Amino acid sequence: MCRVSQMWAAVVVVVVLVVATDLGAVAEAKPDPSQLANMAEALKYLQELDKYYSQVSRPRFGKRSDYAMPSGDALMEASERLLETLARRR
Repeated sequence: MCRVSQMWAAVVVVVVLVVATDLGAVAEAKPDPSQLANMAEALKYLQELDKYYSQVSRPRFGKRSDYAMPSGDALMEASERLLETLARRR
């Protein structure tokens, strides 16, 4: 019985040591400088691309609209018909 408890104690000590050494290695890990440089270059490229497209392209508001605005008289007639219809329903 004493040997079994000693064996379990040894297993627990080994597990604690392994976990402690793994956590120490993770805390000291630093990113690769070449990856940071590549990321910085990619961000700079994307910023320049955004700047280029914001200067070259323009938003197009209403240039290709299929809806044609009716004349003022047509709008007045339509609103008068609508008012007459509403007045009849009351």
